[in-house]
Amino acid sequence: MDAPPPTDPLAPQGRTTLNTTGWLGTYFAVHAFLSRICLKLSVAGLMLITVSVLYQIFGRYVLNDSPAWTEIFALVLVLYVTCFAAAVGVRDDRHIGVESILILAPPPIRKAGLIVVYLGMIIFGLCMAWGGAILADEMWAYVNPGLPISQAWSYIPLAIGGVLISMFAVERIVATLLNIKVVASWH
Repeated sequence: MDAPPPTDPLAPQGRTTLNTTGWLGTYFAVHAFLSRICLKLSVAGLMLITVSVLYQIFGRYVLNDSPAWTEIFALVLVLYVTCFAAAVGVRDDRHIGVESILILAPPPIRKAGLIVVYLGMIIFGLCMAWGGAILADEMWAYVNPGLPISQAWSYIPLAIGGVLISMFAVERIVATLLNIKVVASWH
């Protein structure tokens, strides 16, 4: 007789850990890779925002000549950092949810509640992607004042982030249905 699948003692309800062979393992591995890329881009974006703001302060108070591009650059980067980090939060189950209510529910109701929450995230992500793509397309011809790039670059992260949120929410539904623990992006 085969041994039962390994369980993670810290995971709720003894979720099984994923065997990385086969198409399901590849599916989760691709999402883990995308999530790690998003996390690294978010961290790099935060560092660039910090450097940009510090350069703005240096220019204003030391050089007495404030650079015009730094504020717009930081604002555009905030959009990328936020959208990518939000997608990682969905995949790693670090989002604001109804967990406080579901934690008291019996396992079948908890599972159904989680699926409903993730379905809502899929709808939200797809709407965000659709709206972001429309805005980016409509704003492509306009140049951002102070930074010589298209205004569309401010809306592209909405489209990308929405797609990633939807993809990661689908992954969470699959993991919930199969009772699989999704390994966090920073591990």
